[in-house]
Amino acid sequence: MGYYEGKDLEKPMEALILNGSPRGSRGVTGKLLQSLADGLVAGGASITGFRVAEMHIGPCSACLSCMHKHPGVCVQKDDMEQIYERLKVSELLVLGTPVYTDTMTAQIKAVMDRSVCSLQPFLTKDRAGRIRHSRWWNMPAKFLLVATSGFPEAETFNPLIATVKAQAANMNSELIGCVCVPGSIALQAEPSKMAHHLELLSRLGSAIARTGEADRELLSALNTPPLTVAEYLTTAASYETWCRRKLGAAARFSR
Repeated sequence: MGYYEGKDLEKPMEALILNGSPRGSRGVTGKLLQSLADGLVAGGASITGFRVAEMHIGPCSACLSCMHKHPGVCVQKDDMEQIYERLKVSELLVLGTPVYTDTMTAQIKAVMDRSVCSLQPFLTKDRAGRIRHSRWWNMPAKFLLVATSGFPEAETFNPLIATVKAQAANMNSELIGCVCVPGSIALQAEPSKMAHHLELLSRLGSAIARTGEADRELLSALNTPPLTVAEYLTTAASYETWCRRKLGAAARFSR
């Protein structure tokens, strides 16, 4: 299930990239992640990644065996074990997901839910003074969100960003940046519209690998929508035309 190969400089950053899109490498999320991965490798990072939709990962059953019976170990034995192995050694976790019903996909949500097995039943104060669980083992110290959405407005990402911020805080990790690229319906129709953002993502990955931080100027540029709403509607019209043909053919077939 592994992909994105990369190494290897002296003491490289260990990065784990999770593609939560059901479309895998075919979708906009996959293309964005590949450019980021290329940049991470160019900057000297050692990276591992998974297309989560191709893996068998069950939902958390809230049995709490990982807290009370088998400390730090999930009772379910499935492909999540491959991800646990990399979570424990990675410094950077990249969460890649399209926005589905105002949050992350079910595939990536299952991974985050199953990461509860890193938590102890005991309580402590975190860096912000909030009461949270202490840990059997540490999640990656840094999180990075890479997301896309079908709609063109940047505000579409707000619920997802809030969720990932909370997840990072609950895992005692730092969210070093959010890359949110809207308008994927149009970007699928005209991939060339992504070219600038893909180049910027490669540069961001290289900077993160070298410094451990996400360059603020690059983040600002990346979070500038690649299309205006008017451009989006013009480009997305070809998708709507395709849908009408498809639906017309289906209607004729069903008669």
